[in-house]
Amino acid sequence: MIEEQICDFGIHAGEPYSKLPACFLNWMIETNHKKQTFAKVELNRRERAVLNSRNHSNTTTL
Repeated sequence: MIEEQICDFGIHAGEPYSKLPACFLNWMIETNHKKQTFAKVELNRRERAVLNSRNHSNTTTL
Protein backbone atom coordinates (compact mmCIF):
# COMPACT_ATOMS: atom_id res chain seq x y z
CA MET A 1 0.00 0.00 0.00
CA ILE A 2 1.25 3.49 -0.87
CA GLU A 3 1.65 5.91 2.02
CA GLU A 4 -0.69 8.84 1.62
CA GLN A 5 0.94 12.28 1.52
CA ILE A 6 -0.34 14.87 3.98
CA CYS A 7 -0.46 18.59 3.25
CA ASP A 8 1.65 20.46 5.78
CA PHE A 9 0.84 24.09 5.08
CA GLY A 10 -1.98 26.60 4.81
CA ILE A 11 -5.65 26.05 5.51
CA HIS A 12 -5.42 22.40 4.45
CA ALA A 13 -2.54 21.49 6.77
CA GLY A 14 -3.01 18.00 8.15
CA GLU A 15 -5.29 16.87 5.31
CA PRO A 16 -4.30 14.17 2.82
CA TYR A 17 -3.76 15.38 -0.73
CA SER A 18 -6.49 12.97 -1.86
CA LYS A 19 -9.03 15.09 0.05
CA LEU A 20 -7.87 18.53 -1.12
CA PRO A 21 -10.03 20.51 -3.55
CA ALA A 22 -8.87 20.42 -7.17
CA CYS A 23 -8.75 24.23 -7.21
CA PHE A 24 -6.18 24.17 -4.38
CA LEU A 25 -4.09 21.56 -6.20
CA ASN A 26 -4.28 23.61 -9.40
CA TRP A 27 -3.25 26.72 -7.47
CA MET A 28 -0.18 24.88 -6.20
CA ILE A 29 0.81 24.03 -9.76
CA GLU A 30 0.02 27.46 -11.22
CA THR A 31 2.10 29.25 -8.57
CA ASN A 32 5.00 26.79 -8.84
CA HIS A 33 4.62 25.92 -5.17
CA LYS A 34 7.61 23.99 -3.85
CA LYS A 35 5.34 20.97 -3.26
CA GLN A 36 3.56 21.14 -6.61
CA THR A 37 4.74 17.61 -7.41
CA PHE A 38 2.32 16.26 -4.80
CA ALA A 39 -0.49 18.21 -6.46
CA LYS A 40 0.42 16.89 -9.92
CA VAL A 41 0.52 13.31 -8.67
CA GLU A 42 -2.89 13.66 -7.03
CA LEU A 43 -4.55 15.30 -10.05
CA ASN A 44 -3.11 12.58 -12.30
CA ARG A 45 -4.45 9.91 -9.91
CA ARG A 46 -7.92 11.45 -10.09
CA GLU A 47 -7.80 11.65 -13.87
CA ARG A 48 -6.79 7.98 -14.15
CA ALA A 49 -9.63 7.02 -11.80
CA VAL A 50 -12.17 8.82 -13.99
CA LEU A 51 -10.79 7.30 -17.19
CA ASN A 52 -10.75 3.82 -15.67
CA SER A 53 -14.32 4.29 -14.49
CA ARG A 54 -15.43 5.36 -17.96
CA ASN A 55 -13.62 2.46 -19.59
CA HIS A 56 -15.19 0.04 -17.14
CA SER A 57 -18.70 1.39 -17.67
CA ASN A 58 -18.29 1.23 -21.46
CA THR A 59 -17.32 -2.44 -21.36
CA THR A 60 -20.20 -3.41 -19.06
CA THR A 61 -22.88 -1.72 -21.18
CA LEU A 62 -21.93 -3.38 -24.48
